[in-house]
Amino acid sequence: MKPFDEILAAIDWSRMAVPQPDGYDTDAILALAGSGASPLRPAPYQRRPPEGSHAFCGGMVAVRAGPERGLGSASMVPAALDHPHLDKAAALLARWPAAHAQFQRLVEAVHPYCDLAQVRLGQWAFGSSSHSHEADFGCILVTVDDPLGLAQALLHEMAHHKLRAMGVSVEAADRLIANSPDQRFDSPIRKDRTRPMTAVFHAQYSFMHVTALDLYMLEKAGDPLERTKILMLLARNVIRMEAGYREIDLHLRTDSIGQTFVEPFMRWSRQVLDDGRAALDAHGYTLA
Repeated sequence: MKPFDEILAAIDWSRMAVPQPDGYDTDAILALAGSGASPLRPAPYQRRPPEGSHAFCGGMVAVRAGPERGLGSASMVPAALDHPHLDKAAALLARWPAAHAQFQRLVEAVHPYCDLAQVRLGQWAFGSSSHSHEADFGCILVTVDDPLGLAQALLHEMAHHKLRAMGVSVEAADRLIANSPDQRFDSPIRKDRTRPMTAVFHAQYSFMHVTALDLYMLEKAGDPLERTKILMLLARNVIRMEAGYREIDLHLRTDSIGQTFVEPFMRWSRQVLDDGRAALDAHGYTLA
């Protein structure tokens, strides 16, 4: 493995914002994670193989039991390691081939949970709760009750892991984002309080991945119920991500490599949001 500083200097940051079909950004993220630390991960990452564990995504991602109350609620209990929605979510992820391939390589393990309130809703279970820890690169804790929400949550947490490996934590950054941690801005997701720009960008970056996935899932929606649920998810995300886009466009400050990273991210975001509005219009959904 090359020294961390050498890996960092060689990265083409214009290719790091969006999953690349040739895997360029995946290779770079693994090199960064495997050769250096991030703000809250003190040691380089070493992937543990899935042998001896349940696995999905072509056998490349382990499914391991998570701790009791790993998602912070007594109503979210560990789920079966062979829960059928894992494979369904993987098939939904595969509708975006570049993101699916990236997930297979960046995510080491998923810890599945059931939300007892969602279980009672049956086919109308909606969304997913998830979390990941910077110190545990490549691992995701997530509820599995809704395949669509699960697919979204898996990609959402993968995007958080990507940003952390690039040096951006939720509360501070080693590179890319130059706003002071003391500054506060409106988050597109958390509305109970203002957040540092690193947290705002984490929310925007992760949910832009989700919004793009919504469009890929919608394109190949298999039945009316699935299509309706995807459109509901897409409508919510487009509204939130448009607000986040405006906040970042107005207030984000970057270092030199951050500008190279953010500009293609913002162009991609604008295209996804425009495509999202067009898709919603085509299906009779009118947004304010």
